[in-house]
Amino acid sequence: MKRQTLVFGVLSLTAVASITSCVDDKYDLSDIDTTSRFTVDNLTVPVPLSEIKLENVINLDDNENIEKVKDNNGNEYYAIVKGGEIATSELSIDGIHVAQPSFSPSIFSVNLPGGSGIVIPGLNIDLPPIDLPHVDLQSYEFGMNNVDKALIKLKDVHTKNPIKIQVVLTVPSELINDKSSIAFQNIKIQLPWGLISSNPNYDKTTGMLTIDELAVDRNGQAILDFEANGLDLGDKGTVVNGYLGISGMVGIDAAQIKISVTDIVIPSSINIKAEYSVSSFDIASFSGTINYEMDDIDIDPISLSGLPDFLDSPETDIVIANPQILVSINNPVGKYGITGSGMIRLTSKFKNGVQFNYDSDEFFIAGDHTNLAFCTPETGYTDVKFEGLRKVLSSDGEGLPEEVKVNIQNIRFAGDVTDFPLGDNIGTADGNYQFSAPLGFGEGSKVVYETTEDGWSSDDLDDVNINKIHLKAVCSTNLPVSVQLSVVPVDKNGNEIRVKENSGLFKVPAKADKVPVELLIESVNGPIKDFDGVKFRAVVNQDSADNVDALGPDLYINLGDVRVTVDGYYETEF
Repeated sequence: MKRQTLVFGVLSLTAVASITSCVDDKYDLSDIDTTSRFTVDNLTVPVPLSEIKLENVINLDDNENIEKVKDNNGNEYYAIVKGGEIATSELSIDGIHVAQPSFSPSIFSVNLPGGSGIVIPGLNIDLPPIDLPHVDLQSYEFGMNNVDKALIKLKDVHTKNPIKIQVVLTVPSELINDKSSIAFQNIKIQLPWGLISSNPNYDKTTGMLTIDELAVDRNGQAILDFEANGLDLGDKGTVVNGYLGISGMVGIDAAQIKISVTDIVIPSSINIKAEYSVSSFDIASFSGTINYEMDDIDIDPISLSGLPDFLDSPETDIVIANPQILVSINNPVGKYGITGSGMIRLTSKFKNGVQFNYDSDEFFIAGDHTNLAFCTPETGYTDVKFEGLRKVLSSDGEGLPEEVKVNIQNIRFAGDVTDFPLGDNIGTADGNYQFSAPLGFGEGSKVVYETTEDGWSSDDLDDVNINKIHLKAVCSTNLPVSVQLSVVPVDKNGNEIRVKENSGLFKVPAKADKVPVELLIESVNGPIKDFDGVKFRAVVNQDSADNVDALGPDLYINLGDVRVTVDGYYETEF
């Protein structure tokens, strides 16, 4: 076997192949080894590597949520920007109807002194006041069913229609003529407690109504009409499992009857009937305590499709440097004396169905409206902590999310209210929001960029068995962090060729300016065949919180003056 050193530029591969034309074809060469091997040192490989610049690998037209924005110094950078209007459902609390309670009549049996005597025409009989005997009071309950779950406690209520109460005392008709005069005196009537009324003789604490005298009419009835416009429930208005029951007693607690008749036989005893009625009513407004929970607000997801190619690696893990959510939200019930609260949840959704939730601290809505700033305080905004906001684009080996869902939840308006209306639409918690996340290198970020530069093979290079690949270049970058470069050879089928550990590695410092790069690449499994190019891999790690520069269209990694040579041997058959 004959070995020769091959130097490109001195002896071409095609010239070597022409040697076989000098052999006489009449000779039988079948038993002769016609394989020739030529040592190759520093064979230069043409390399079409070009500058890598973010402006060239991101298409803003593909993603309406990614924008170029400028900082105060006029520098451009990329940011995820999403904003819009907030609209909740109408805030309203169902009205309450209180049914009419029912009562049975009470009967008082009264003995009359000197009764059953002879009637003397023209004689007037004037009996002294007689006490009515005790009769048990009757119970009642104002039952309120299916009370809106937002109602916690009713302290006092005001009705749409008056609460009408009537007490009717009826005496026997035989005591009635044009000359009779009958009245009830010193009356104490037990009515429902807590009634809101202008009657000065009513004690709402006990429900007792005191009347000096109530005359009996020509129909034998003494009628009391009483009206109230609400109930003062004090500390007894707590709603339990959607039910509130207000109970008490009704009846004649004490009274006297005064009888003065002419031309009437006085019986020895009479029965007096007492009847009670309380109307149904509807509650128009109340003062008390509410806990109104509104529906969650789902905001259109923030799509992250069309991100730069260099962010596609599943190893990419961005901790956002300066994220911010601004929210302005209205309080529709502030005029009734209560504030609101809620929280923001961001959900990062990945291609394989994995998702992560990030929750803010609870925020509060003042009496009118509130401007909220999550993570970054601004003038005129209330700062709310959102520790997970910087991690929204981060993951554990999932790459970047496909979308980020924004949800305002646990919105509630709770506290003590005054004269709060029931059954009416009060308003919505309208507002607006803006989500802004610069694509920057916050502490803990990791960005992996991979690209393959191939198409280097040729008929001559295919016959070269490569032992070592030498790559020389100068590297410049304006990235604010260091970059770990690695180069792995690939064959004509695009397959990576395994190389020795730490082979083809180089660390580019931050903001490098034409830093020399020299890489030696050696295969693990012997000589490299079918060499067609290299796979370029840049790993950016941000381990410091000092630098939070955002990714902009002018950031680049540039390999210039690239020269690739190989060592090995050229082997072909002649």
